[in-house]
Amino acid sequence: MTKNIIKKKSPGGRIVTHKTKKSKTSSHCRICGSALRTNKRAKTKSGKRVARPLSAELCPACLKNSLQMAEL
Repeated sequence: MTKNIIKKKSPGGRIVTHKTKKSKTSSHCRICGSALRTNKRAKTKSGKRVARPLSAELCPACLKNSLQMAEL
């Protein structure tokens, strides 16, 4: 039995299976693995996004280190 299927009894007495949606997990940094504060899956009406590059993939500290390494 999988985790996303639930069996429930309906008012008519039948047993019905319901599929549940997977819970959304927060994004993590590709380098250090820390949780990011941004959620790339969130859909906002205003469409506001973080202006820095790779904001959905790297944390600010790892991004700073990678940009410093690129300058050398």
